[in-house]
Amino acid sequence: MSGARRPPDEIGATRAPDVVSAALEWVEVERLEADFELERVRIAGAGLAGAEAGSGRLSEAQLEDVDLDGSRLRGLALVDVLGDRVGAANGDWRGATLRRVALDGSRLTGLDLGETHLEDANLRDCKLDYVNFRGAAIENATFSGCVLDGADFQGARLRAVRFEDCRLGGADFSRAGLEAVDFRGSQLALAGSLLGLRGAIVDPLQLMELSRPLAAELGIEVRDA
Repeated sequence: MSGARRPPDEIGATRAPDVVSAALEWVEVERLEADFELERVRIAGAGLAGAEAGSGRLSEAQLEDVDLDGSRLRGLALVDVLGDRVGAANGDWRGATLRRVALDGSRLTGLDLGETHLEDANLRDCKLDYVNFRGAAIENATFSGCVLDGADFQGARLRAVRFEDCRLGGADFSRAGLEAVDFRGSQLALAGSLLGLRGAIVDPLQLMELSRPLAAELGIEVRDA
């Protein structure tokens, strides 16, 4: 995660999902089997809560009002996927790959995305509170208008990631590796070690809010003259 410093306008998702809605086939999915493969499909209103299906793949797809709450889909691959109002609260997608994925208005509270790979992901107005991103690799991603309270980024690697108008109350970036990660305009009230913010971009107000807890972590005592 090294290289030349990126201009601010190059931070975030750079490629949208390659999905042509008119070319997709409407399908009804009642269950998911292990190693499933779904390609060029459009799925709406599917009730798949609690599904267990490791190493499945969904590509060139559009999801609308799909309920995957509590699903156990370790090793899942989502490639070129548009999702609107997808539910995956308290699911286990550990080790998943999400590439060129756009999710809008989705509820992912408590989802386990540990050790996942997210690339060119665009998440807008999503509930991501208490999501586990531990050990994840996140590159060229945009989080816009998302709630990330209590999200766990410990040991994660983030490169060219933008948080726009997000709330990160109690989010933890301890031991994270950041490169060109832009938090400007978001609410930061972080937990854990702030030393993991090395490589972050913040605005002056955020810097003022972070200065006191950061000074305390570094053992710097601030006193009036």
